[in-house]
Amino acid sequence: MPDHWHCYRWSGDRRTYDDESVRRPPHLVAWDISPQEWKQIAAASPAFMASEVPPLEVPHWLLRPARMIKATFEEPEKASAWYRDQVTDLAPSFMTDHDKDPARRTERFAAADDRLGWGGDVVGGWYLRGTGFASVQVVACSVNRVRPTIPCPMIPRPPLGGAP
Repeated sequence: MPDHWHCYRWSGDRRTYDDESVRRPPHLVAWDISPQEWKQIAAASPAFMASEVPPLEVPHWLLRPARMIKATFEEPEKASAWYRDQVTDLAPSFMTDHDKDPARRTERFAAADDRLGWGGDVVGGWYLRGTGFASVQVVACSVNRVRPTIPCPMIPRPPLGGAP
């Protein structure tokens, strides 16, 4: 199980979302590399690092600055509750009746509970009325199952109740 999950939410114009150039790090990496190499790859692309648009690969959120994290949870139930709250908040703006359907959202929430329960990531994306798009993502950190060598974007906290 991961130590914690970082939560991300983005909404904006779908044309911005469709521009893949800022959604990928500068090099396509098809295998796991060292944490230092991940940092070098991320640093080589200022546009990728500055973009708040969701990356193409979910674990690549962990390469971005910690300021982009909307919430962090150690318990999967709390991370799932955050996801549920974000989706529920966005639901009135969903473009399709299919996405607005409460039964469909209930199924999505059950799947999120299950995935987080075994240490996975949760990803949701919806077209919004007009030209908008929204993404809500919960990403396992320390370690991520897909990219276990990507370092956590947050500075480790000292142990509670005493010196390190």
